[in-house]
Amino acid sequence: MKIEMMKLRADRRALETRIRAIKALLRTKWTAPMAAVQRELHACKREATELCILRAWLRGKLHLADAARCREVAERRQVAYAIEEAA
Repeated sequence: MKIEMMKLRADRRALETRIRAIKALLRTKWTAPMAAVQRELHACKREATELCILRAWLRGKLHLADAARCREVAERRQVAYAIEEAA
């Protein structure tokens, strides 16, 4: 299966930008409850990790020590970046 690398890279960059923005917000003085923002940061980090797992898997490497989890995540996430091949 071929993967659209430009889309994968763009999504990783967008997530990195979003994570940096959330971290900057969390570093300021908290004037309101931040639980929702912290949950959003955690979700963004998890998604970024999954995209890194996919990228490593495509290179034949493992991003995490757990090979079974890497395979599961890569197989699940590669569908979103698959290039339609002409028959």
